[in-house]
Amino acid sequence: MKNFDEISELLTPLARVEPGRPDSHASGAGAQALLTSITAQEPGRARRPGLLRRGPRRLAPILAAAVVLAAGIVVGPSLLEDGGGAATSYANSAVEIHREGDQYVARIKDPFADYDRYVEAFHAVGLNVDLRPVPVSPGAVGKTLGMVVTGKDSLDPDLALSGPRFGGVTLSVETVPRGCQPGQSDRCVMVIRIPAGFTGGVNVRLGRQAKPGEEYANFDAALAPGEMFAGVRLRDGRSVDDMLAEARERGLTAVFSLIRTDEETGGLSFEPLPADRVGRGWIVWHAWQVKAGVIRLLVTPERLPENPFHNGSAPPPAS
Repeated sequence: MKNFDEISELLTPLARVEPGRPDSHASGAGAQALLTSITAQEPGRARRPGLLRRGPRRLAPILAAAVVLAAGIVVGPSLLEDGGGAATSYANSAVEIHREGDQYVARIKDPFADYDRYVEAFHAVGLNVDLRPVPVSPGAVGKTLGMVVTGKDSLDPDLALSGPRFGGVTLSVETVPRGCQPGQSDRCVMVIRIPAGFTGGVNVRLGRQAKPGEEYANFDAALAPGEMFAGVRLRDGRSVDDMLAEARERGLTAVFSLIRTDEETGGLSFEPLPADRVGRGWIVWHAWQVKAGVIRLLVTPERLPENPFHNGSAPPPAS
């Protein structure tokens, strides 16, 4: 430990470089100033006389270690760089990213972290990726709820479902092992693969496990396979009484919203209603999954000429 103490005393009066600043890279002005001040340090300015008595051979390894330590302070995550100066690896408490061949592979370590932590990591390796994990039902954990790609990078129309391609590599989101559900196993990890050299921007909404009581972002997927009301058909509408029976069979609590239609625009709006204001003969046209154990039934007092959700979807509820 003596050598470490001596190195600390050598570094204490030297130039300072703050990680993350523009001049903090090894080639930056701040780093060069720090290195110069280390090598130019005069023996007479050392705080401990013992250092002066060690001689050049004993002092050289200490100075060399000091330079390495200083370089580590300056470079930080940039220590893992390619020959062109771009970082090839970065990790924080939320995600770790590594360059693997012709792609960057990001492994999500904490799906509940603030999204700024993911953005920080992607930016550190030169990628403009805005990743936002959002709470979803168990069947949608690890799946992409939406992906928007901007910039000049081209898309392959035949791979629209798997993501954009760049340099022959597809931008993709998956779970490893394939098909596992993060949150239910420590070995299940969400992984994003991004082509190296991708210069566009990507906004990704990635499903994560919902916390207890947290509402689902994939609210409109209640009728999809594996979801709360999988197998329920509402094309022609069904009575509230009938749908309450379905909810009870599935161990769900039902809440209600009244559908309102704008006659001029044809747009829909939804007004939450207490259960005691909803008649058993009212018609259910669609269902949203709210959170674990809760389904929302979208209703009208009378039967409409056609299902207002003829395309099978609904606009999001008012926040």
